[in-house]
Amino acid sequence: MSLGIKTLMKTLLCTVLVATSAWGQIRVATVTDETTPSSKAVMLALRSKIGSHPKQFTLVDTKDSELSLIVTADCIPQKQKTDPFTCFYTSQFAGGTTKTFMGGGIYEAATAEAAADNFLAAIAQDIVERWDGMVRANAIENLEACLMLTQSSCKVPESLVPELKVKIINMSQYFQRGGLKK
Repeated sequence: MSLGIKTLMKTLLCTVLVATSAWGQIRVATVTDETTPSSKAVMLALRSKIGSHPKQFTLVDTKDSELSLIVTADCIPQKQKTDPFTCFYTSQFAGGTTKTFMGGGIYEAATAEAAADNFLAAIAQDIVERWDGMVRANAIENLEACLMLTQSSCKVPESLVPELKVKIINMSQYFQRGGLKK
């Protein structure tokens, strides 16, 4: 791993460490094509790197009910063992029933470890730049969907209670307050 990537990763992971104290531990599920050796090697390295930061991340299954981040990564199959790892990743915020794209990228690296380093740095940057906005936007979308689908009241997501100053609200009350901006 180059010195620049190491420095960037340390900075981003420190920022994620500070931020996760407010958000709690981020529950991460990973998805890849296990039949492609290059994809499997990169995902094993990435899972190891994610797992080496237990204060920030917990690796979970995609069926976990409290899942908060889904990372998908795949690589072009190598024709020869000396071919580079050419891979892409995407990260999605998994907020309840909604999944929201956070980021993605394509990287080429000489080793699976180097590709995983690039992915971890990019995922940390996705989290630092977009997490708060994603959590808020999804909370508002979920509340508004509930209000539109029901004739009664809806539970206000915890993150919106301080702003709305109520724990339960109906559509009339919500719109009398002017709604919320995403």
